[in-house]
Amino acid sequence: MKVTIVGLPQSGQQQLFSILTGIPLETIQQKPLEMQQGICEVKDIRVTTLKKIYNPKKTTYARIEYLLLPDFNLQGPAKAAILTQLKNADELCYVARSENAASAVNSFLAELVINDLLLIEKRLGTIAKEQKKKPTDQAAKEKQLMELCQKQLEAEKPLQQFDFSEEQRKILRAYQFLTLKPLILVVNVPEDRINENNLCAELSHGLPYPCVQLSVELEQEISYLDETDRLSFMKEMGIAEPAIDKMTCLAFAGLGLISFFTVGEDEVRAWPVRKGALAPEAGSVIHSDIAKGFVRAEMCKYDDLIAAGSEAKLKEQGKYYLKGKDYQVEGGDILSFRFNV
Repeated sequence: MKVTIVGLPQSGQQQLFSILTGIPLETIQQKPLEMQQGICEVKDIRVTTLKKIYNPKKTTYARIEYLLLPDFNLQGPAKAAILTQLKNADELCYVARSENAASAVNSFLAELVINDLLLIEKRLGTIAKEQKKKPTDQAAKEKQLMELCQKQLEAEKPLQQFDFSEEQRKILRAYQFLTLKPLILVVNVPEDRINENNLCAELSHGLPYPCVQLSVELEQEISYLDETDRLSFMKEMGIAEPAIDKMTCLAFAGLGLISFFTVGEDEVRAWPVRKGALAPEAGSVIHSDIAKGFVRAEMCKYDDLIAAGSEAKLKEQGKYYLKGKDYQVEGGDILSFRFNV
């Protein structure tokens, strides 16, 4: 699953990408007109807490792939390439500076709306031609859906805001509409204004998109510190957790993913799985044999474990469960699979 980062020049998207992926900023700036690619760990605080409980030899966080596009400019020669990458993205992340955040975000969303309207106009023309030659019920249904989307977009409302049926969503997936994609808004503020007015509250009002306010300068400083110094520095600055960690968790959720955990002395690990997945599908993320020979899953809830303090006390409380193949895995489940192949 890929999250594509984009923003206007000097918005801080290169620094943000560098912090997320660990790729040096100098390396990124050497090729400003090229797309950059990197991997980021989802620093889920639950994994960090489980690590303290089990003291494992290895700790593994879930991971997301990030792409960084050249500066967002649909008037330049890179327009076609930028639009192609946006369409291929599973999720978008738009970075704006605090000084012009509202204007930049509105312009970006307007470009997405225009792109989708042009796509609908083209598709409606094609459907009209096809219906003259050989009318079909499926084409008539598609025409009705396209007109519904057109009405929504002409009202300057992204398709994310419309409550489509599952059947309609299946049809729409083929079109790669940009306003239907998950989107995270990131507002980059100066370091000395990090605790001032929350610009996200203003930006996201009436929009279906999550927003994170951060300072790339401050996040860069935090990323350079070891764990002890990091906690001390954040406490001094009045920061509960790095905004980068919050952003990666939002990106993860926006992709339609949840995490379940496996724990033990050897490894504590977060496993990403599709929201709504049943136990055998979750097991297949670890190994395909688990799904093939699934017998049952031992399960407890992360929150219950933390409240109890240990597995032994959790079992005493009767909060360790056996689940069958019809169990729908939930975020925060701690699972151990029994299978036979």
